[in-house]
Amino acid sequence: MSSTKDHQANKGAVAVVKSTRNISKIWLIPLVTLILGAWFIFQDIKGQGVSIEIEFETAAGLEAGKTQLKIRDVVIGRVDDIRLSDDSSSVLVTANLDSDAEKYLRTDTRFWVVSPQVSLAGISGLQTLVSGSYIDMSPGVEGEPARQFKGLSDPPVTPIGTPGLRVYLQSEQSFTAKVGDPVIYRGLSVGRIETVEYDLKSRRAEYSAFIEAPFDQLVTSNTRFWNSSGIELELGVEGLGVTTSSLESLLVGGITFDEPNEMPPVEPLSEDRVFHIYPTKKSAVAHRYEQTVYYVILVESSVRGLVEGAPVEYRGLKIGQVEEVNLKLESDDREIQADAYKIPVLISIQPGRANLTDDEQGKQRIAQQLEAWVARGLRASLKTGNLLTGSVFVDLQHYDDVESARLGEVAGYTVIPTVPGQIMQLAEQINTTLEKVNDLPINGVAQDLRTLLQDLASSAQAFNDTSNSLTTKLDQLDMRGLNDTLASLNTLLTNLSEDEQGMSSVNETMTEIQEAIRELKPLLQKMNSAPNSLIFKSQVAPDIEPQGVKR
Repeated sequence: MSSTKDHQANKGAVAVVKSTRNISKIWLIPLVTLILGAWFIFQDIKGQGVSIEIEFETAAGLEAGKTQLKIRDVVIGRVDDIRLSDDSSSVLVTANLDSDAEKYLRTDTRFWVVSPQVSLAGISGLQTLVSGSYIDMSPGVEGEPARQFKGLSDPPVTPIGTPGLRVYLQSEQSFTAKVGDPVIYRGLSVGRIETVEYDLKSRRAEYSAFIEAPFDQLVTSNTRFWNSSGIELELGVEGLGVTTSSLESLLVGGITFDEPNEMPPVEPLSEDRVFHIYPTKKSAVAHRYEQTVYYVILVESSVRGLVEGAPVEYRGLKIGQVEEVNLKLESDDREIQADAYKIPVLISIQPGRANLTDDEQGKQRIAQQLEAWVARGLRASLKTGNLLTGSVFVDLQHYDDVESARLGEVAGYTVIPTVPGQIMQLAEQINTTLEKVNDLPINGVAQDLRTLLQDLASSAQAFNDTSNSLTTKLDQLDMRGLNDTLASLNTLLTNLSEDEQGMSSVNETMTEIQEAIRELKPLLQKMNSAPNSLIFKSQVAPDIEPQGVKR
């Protein structure tokens, strides 16, 4: 019975089949070996870094297997190979960088060779005298990933990512700036010139300069740039003035900028704004006004000393400047052709200088004002500004003794009537004076003077002869004979004292002598007061004698 129950119990149970096959532990060894191999391969690939190619103009200072690549003096790679390009115009440098540097390799990444350099701007790269030249790298910020690059011949002026403002400038003057020259603001270096190009078509130099923050906020629509490389000498009424910028700009050149006084409100600075570089600060300040009215004056006198930029003054106040001397006029006006000897001079007048608004309304007002002034005697003329330099300026003045006139027109320009310049007026005065001198009877006066001199010479000769004769007589006078005469006279007087009749005769003789002396007294006084009256005619007026009252 028990067996029957066991049979029934077994009949209701389900059999479970289990596999007894297991993975052998021996397979763990190749699996670990595969993982380690992959790891080593990955580390080897990672250790090889990133290979790049840089094109330089020359391989000076570079050496394969030795020259390093750095970022901020941190070594990130090494030069592997140096070879010439296919056309031998450049050098291709293959370098291997650390894999960590891959994120810096973009199209705007820049490379350059650092080596010792000595210039007026200073000395750089002295550390390479010991360690050797190396390739410096400026990481890229924008652009796509890249593996081929073109190296720079000089270090970049402004590192990528530096906060500030990049401005564009141009100059038509003989201003020579180079990359790296400073940009000065009131004596402080606030930026550098980055690029220099020359447009052969427009014949002007074009520059780009970077001004670092926070000084970039000083650049506005009213900012003026001018050349600061040199010393500016100015000779004016106050004497000799000397203006110079910082010592750095004096040695290596550069430009400076500022915002002149009395400028219009600041406008938004557009991205395509190009600033002009003026030759001097004075010229930059003079161009602070935007609106300008142009006129022509026809000069009959010499224009020597009149140059472009010379002031145009109204009663001593500068209201403009000379734009061009001997302006080329394309006109068929026969009257102008007949007066071709008159030299056309183009001048500009700024309404802002005449205390008018610097806009179109100001231009209209200055035009109307000049038209009214010309009708009331306003004329233009050339005057000397400095006797030492011979500089000449255009002067606008009111004249009372001029004929009535109006504004003219030639070749589309409005013509202001002129009067003879200061130099011509002076020449006319000199000519008038010379004509008066020529009209004088100089020949007759000269003949009378010659006759007078001859008479004086004859009188002087006669006086010399008389003086010599008197001297001779005095020399021939015998003093011994004079003593004998005095002795005889003494004897005679003694005899006369004894003879009364003789004494009376002597008294009568002495009386006659006294009367003779009295008569000679006026003659002696005249000889005492005017001894030359014996030779020359007396110029003394006769004494006035009182006369009785006429009845």
